[in-house]
Amino acid sequence: MEYYETINGYIRISNELYNEFEKIFNKKEECHLTFLNNNNKVSIKSKISKFLNINGSEYMDTSVGTRIRLDKIITLNGENTKSLNHYA
Repeated sequence: MEYYETINGYIRISNELYNEFEKIFNKKEECHLTFLNNNNKVSIKSKISKFLNINGSEYMDTSVGTRIRLDKIITLNGENTKSLNHYA
């Protein structure tokens, strides 16, 4: 499992954004995710396999073996997550 985390503090994501992730998870659909890993953009195409809470930070595991902190995801299926995440 690749584990992506930065030293920055976790920023809570909005319920609207979490609900979008959860819809994709429940439908078992593949999605395109772009996220920050130490200020570098990383893009993957994968299914979401589960959600986790680790020390107060929310993560998702993907079917391609990547663990992503939810507040580091900047696009979901090509759409900027800021439109759904009023905490960002």
